[in-house]
Amino acid sequence: MRRLHLVEIHDLPWCPPSLRDALTDFLAFALALPRTYEPAGPLIRAAAARSGARRIVDLCSGAGGPWPLLAPAVGLPVVLTDLYPHRHADLHPSPVDARAVPASLDGFRTMFTAFHHFRPEEARKILEDAVARRQGIAIFEAARRAPFDLALVALTWLGSLLAGPFVRPFRWSRLLWTYLPPALPLVGTFDAIVSCLRWYSPAELRELVAGLDAYDWDIGVRRASRSPLRMTYLIGVPRGLP
Repeated sequence: MRRLHLVEIHDLPWCPPSLRDALTDFLAFALALPRTYEPAGPLIRAAAARSGARRIVDLCSGAGGPWPLLAPAVGLPVVLTDLYPHRHADLHPSPVDARAVPASLDGFRTMFTAFHHFRPEEARKILEDAVARRQGIAIFEAARRAPFDLALVALTWLGSLLAGPFVRPFRWSRLLWTYLPPALPLVGTFDAIVSCLRWYSPAELRELVAGLDAYDWDIGVRRASRSPLRMTYLIGVPRGLP
């Protein structure tokens, strides 16, 4: 199955911010419950230490991603950023484009559940920008272009209906989008399936880093013990550091 770069509804400019926030809230909840990104903690800690970083700069953070789980394991301050800053999360106040991160935001870069949003030429720019700034980078994805993953995320509508009242922090806007009308279950299911179809395989990730020889690249797949999904990762650290 080849990668398809389709459109996710919450990427579109006309998507209501409150619906976008509700979707990212639910996504963070759904991935945190089975601790899907738990294996990322030790990987980030080791790579950040190798790069000499004093903080983490998380890109495309949405509602904050898995950082409540990972921050103790990583042991560094974390700055959350996004092109569309979540109105209720503690994010960097200005929009940050992952393809051209401001020089003032130095630090080891991370990205969770977002790399698939970028076309190959844009994804390459994200990597090239980190290389040009000599910043370490780690990218993690949770859903693959595989029959099991597609079947599982096709049940997003059911998960969002059941979990709606339990996602924290509680917000009336998210509850309304879940039930009146049920936009979150419908949009969330559509976007989850598209996310799988846009996923970069390890082979495709190796193509993206081809020629970026000033970095050591580590590409692989791991799975947390409680999670049904496998975590794909790409980690880059500059060579020649003391």
